[in-house]
Amino acid sequence: MTRCRTTLNEVTVIHLSKEFFQFKIFAILFFSAFLFSDHPCFAQKYSTYKNASKRSLKAYGDASQYVIGKNYSGASKTLEELTAADPTFIDAWIMLGEVYKEQGNYVKAKESLEKAISLDPAYSWRELFFLAQCDWNLDNYDDCISNCQQFLSLRDISKERERDATRMLANAGFAKEAVKTPVPFDPKNLGSGINTEAPEYLPSLTGDEQAIIFTRRVGTGKYSNEDFFVSYRKNSEWMPAQNIGGINTADNEGAQCISPDGNTIYFAACNRPDGAGSCDIYYSQRSNDQWSRPKNMGAPVNSVSWESQPSISADGKSLYFTSTRVGGKGGSDIWVSYKNETGSWELPVNLGDSVNSPFDEKSPFIHPDGSTLYFSSNGRPCMGGDDIFYSRKKNDGTWSAPVNLGYPINTKNDENSFIVSLNGQHAYFSSDRIQQKHSMDLYEFDLYDKAQPNPVTYVKGKVADAGSGLPIAATIQLIDLDNGKIIMAANSDPNRGNYLVSIPAGKNYALNVAAKGYLFYSENFSLKEHNADKPYLIDVALKPIEVGSSVILKNIFFETDSYVLKDQSKAELNKLIDLLKQNTSLKIQVTGHTDDQGSDDHNQRLSENRAKSVYDYLVANGISPARLSFKGFGKTKPIASNSNEEGKAQNRRTEFTVTAQ
Repeated sequence: MTRCRTTLNEVTVIHLSKEFFQFKIFAILFFSAFLFSDHPCFAQKYSTYKNASKRSLKAYGDASQYVIGKNYSGASKTLEELTAADPTFIDAWIMLGEVYKEQGNYVKAKESLEKAISLDPAYSWRELFFLAQCDWNLDNYDDCISNCQQFLSLRDISKERERDATRMLANAGFAKEAVKTPVPFDPKNLGSGINTEAPEYLPSLTGDEQAIIFTRRVGTGKYSNEDFFVSYRKNSEWMPAQNIGGINTADNEGAQCISPDGNTIYFAACNRPDGAGSCDIYYSQRSNDQWSRPKNMGAPVNSVSWESQPSISADGKSLYFTSTRVGGKGGSDIWVSYKNETGSWELPVNLGDSVNSPFDEKSPFIHPDGSTLYFSSNGRPCMGGDDIFYSRKKNDGTWSAPVNLGYPINTKNDENSFIVSLNGQHAYFSSDRIQQKHSMDLYEFDLYDKAQPNPVTYVKGKVADAGSGLPIAATIQLIDLDNGKIIMAANSDPNRGNYLVSIPAGKNYALNVAAKGYLFYSENFSLKEHNADKPYLIDVALKPIEVGSSVILKNIFFETDSYVLKDQSKAELNKLIDLLKQNTSLKIQVTGHTDDQGSDDHNQRLSENRAKSVYDYLVANGISPARLSFKGFGKTKPIASNSNEEGKAQNRRTEFTVTAQ
């Protein structure tokens, strides 16, 4: 909005701005001089500051001084009396309308501005913008659209006002349709274990939805402090949240995100001695139930500008965040940095025009599916303020046009701090608009189907020594069988043995669990038709490397009744090669087994040929034949019943057994 301007020759119409009536002081001197001077009368059906009576101008000047002193109730009372006594004083109606608007009394503001426009539309044309703002706040979307269109058709409007009116027109058009077709939304407060009288916001969630980490502002005024808290779910209820410890300091810890396994946290902190800019991104890792000392991520992730609101991908290789750094599209933009093969973070890349706008984008959340991004924006048609949008990564790496989550998830308030569960069905966010009892609480709701990401499930369990049962610190890898690439990697907790790895649906995977001094464990997952609601729960008992120990190679594949290795077998075979290279004195025997279909002679030959195919692959990749042997057992050593298909599938297997170490 424009500010009041005064010159020696005229006083322009008073307009209110966000700074609200920052009058030049000589405007008051003008009113005083004007009251005691002669001025001509005009043949108008209304009066202005140029031809109003001295009594009206005196009241008008008094109201202006009230505004300068931010005494808006005094201003509105004076102007109400003035317009009652002089109902054709057009500038008084304009000022009264703008005072009402700033007070939030949009009904009276609209009435006053419409009165001014009815006296002379040509004189009051600037008020169409403020009238549109009133209509917007009163949810009069049709009137808002009409007034914006009329205003934009006028000449000599400022670029800033043109921009604001264009945005308001787009928002009104969107909101008009959005309220007609509300999306499903039934938020539930997360309960007293998490929410208190203090503000709680910026949640993040572990992959199994059993732990939630969030920010709580403790204390008041200059003594307030932002710290991280964690709550664990027990029997569907969130337990009383505890200070996360270790990471929290006497300073503020801001926006954070947690890895799906709950062992790595990224967060923003401002004005620290080791900071590069006003706010930087830090990380900490948990081991033996203790968080490490936070480390600044350094360049190129952090810059001399503001970096905040990190979101880490499930594989830990992509970090999305908000920044005001040079090269952005507008105010704050969303950027991404990728971790290269050396473990270093590369120069951040702006997500481009598909996501970022000339205004502000913030609060990114990359779902564990790796291709659905949720974020807040005020730079595209919305319900007003910051709305939550989602965009999906396309095959070429670019992002689709953002989709507004819709009303009533989005409102005229600012919506942000939005996250979605691994299976895509549950959304969590913070708000102060649902329950007035607290300033900001955390909520959960079921996300409607269209806005859900691609389904992701997880495998979790414990890794322990097969003999003693004691927990083991192991490396867990999820491998895409089609290309042999490691999709996810995690470490089990050395104190408890716990692990969790998220698994995107729609592909076939190998799970490999390995630890120094142990034979590896393998498992196969076919997720092309698996229900993401049902996670895999697998406790892994690793066998020490000793003579007689054996491992079933669950990711060795052959065509039916064939001994030709499929390409999908290479990931598992390469893990076996790694084991042999790391343990140079280790010798093994590869064995093949079949079900009871077919003749004994056929099954014997098939099993031996399959074992030899594995032997040949190992030799071709540098393993000495002196360390290897192979044998076929046909159907003679079943590990399950051959009376059903599931049992037969288990019996058709390839194993290796340690023969020397």
